[in-house]
Order: sequence, then C-alpha cells, then structure tokens
Amino acid sequence: MDDVSSLFLSLGAWNWLILAGLFLVLELFAPGIFLVWFGIAAAIVGVVALVLDVTWQLQLVLFAILSLAAVFAARKYLRTDDAQSDRPLLNQRAQQHVGKSYIVADTIENGRGKVKIGDTLWRAEGPDAAQGAHVKVTGADGSTLMVEPVKG
Repeated sequence: MDDVSSLFLSLGAWNWLILAGLFLVLELFAPGIFLVWFGIAAAIVGVVALVLDVTWQLQLVLFAILSLAAVFAARKYLRTDDAQSDRPLLNQRAQQHVGKSYIVADTIENGRGKVKIGDTLWRAEGPDAAQGAHVKVTGADGSTLMVEPVKG
C-alpha cells in the first residue's frame, strides 16, 4: 500500500491527466454523454496543477467545482427535449383528432357515448347526440374525446 501512495504522490499533476484519460476512455463504453464532463474537469485540474503549485486539497475542490459546473452547463445547453418533429402528436393519438368532425356511433347520453373514427370506436364526452349525428372534437382527456355537435 505504501508503494501505491508514494506512486500517487510522485506523479502529482499527472494523476489528474491520467484520470482525465481514464474518464474519456470509459465514456466510449458508457451510454450517453456523462463521463466526458468529469474527464474535462480532471484535465483542467491537471493543467492547473502543472502550471501552478496547488495543494492536493485545493485540486480536489477545484475538480468538484469544475465537474458540477460542466455537468450543469451540459444539461442546460445540450438538452434535446425541445426537438421539433414532423409528427408532434404521434404518441398523443386522441389529440390528433382535435378540430375534426366524426359521426356518433353509440348515442351520447348523459354526456357519454362513442364516435367512430375509421374502424375504431372512441369514447366521447359532450352534449347528448343521437346515433348518426355529426360532432366535432374539441379536446381530449387521455383517450376520451371531448365533442360538441356540428352546427349547420
């Protein structure tokens, strides 16, 4: 154990550069982009330790601060959940029908019934409407369509 600690102390700033390389190599095998930010922080600390005479305690604090800053900056600037799609409602099937008109398949009584869309019956809620009446979808709650009678 004494040999390992003396090797660690003798390498000095190179420990950080080796750690940076290790993080970057591990990033190749890990899914996503996460370890690269720790690798960058370790590389910066290694360069700072080479240029300036910095205690190991300050190096650890600098590494922690740079790691947190890099991770938070990456989360803020590399976020992809705002990606635009040519089919934004793909996984919101009921929302795809808002604004369209359909025929009542099962009479809407007491605010509940069904409309036929293609070969599928969808639950519908809205004012009472007879079977065969035309209704317009005004909204959706889960897989239930909110409808109102078509005027005209």
